[in-house]
Amino acid sequence: MSSSIAASSLSELGNVSPTYRHVWKIAEPQEPIVVPCAVFKWYHVRDEEMAVPAELDAEARAHIAATAASGELDLSYGLNIALLHQTRAQAIVITGVWREHNELWERIVARGLSAATPLELVGPNGGATPAACVWEFGVICHERMAWHRYLFSERGDDDKRAWLSDTFAGRV
Repeated sequence: MSSSIAASSLSELGNVSPTYRHVWKIAEPQEPIVVPCAVFKWYHVRDEEMAVPAELDAEARAHIAATAASGELDLSYGLNIALLHQTRAQAIVITGVWREHNELWERIVARGLSAATPLELVGPNGGATPAACVWEFGVICHERMAWHRYLFSERGDDDKRAWLSDTFAGRV
């Protein structure tokens, strides 16, 4: 440990509420989302005991397809990732687009589960914006390494198929 950090100063940092109970969640690869000129690996992230409703999956898939069709995303590489994280209170959709060879650009939309409201962009508001939560990072970390493997390959059609099938499933 760095000698410049006093042990007493750490007692004031990172204090998670004592009522918070951390749990495992499940990440599950789904059928990819295919749009003209691009494909998205598609994941569900959810509580172990909660299935993602088919209607919510369809809504999120339609949102990604519409966003891709609108030109809002740079789909020039064509190989992308997306995930639907269903919490107990909301649905979060993270669309990740590979750009500049090695950069994952994200677009995040969310909505509450209790009301029939549309997915809304979670965006810049002058301060910090969310990147991902610990559970979503389980998928994103796997996809980081899958992209590494792809970049180190010859990047031919077989390598693209290998990337598409290189998915993560399990506890996050």
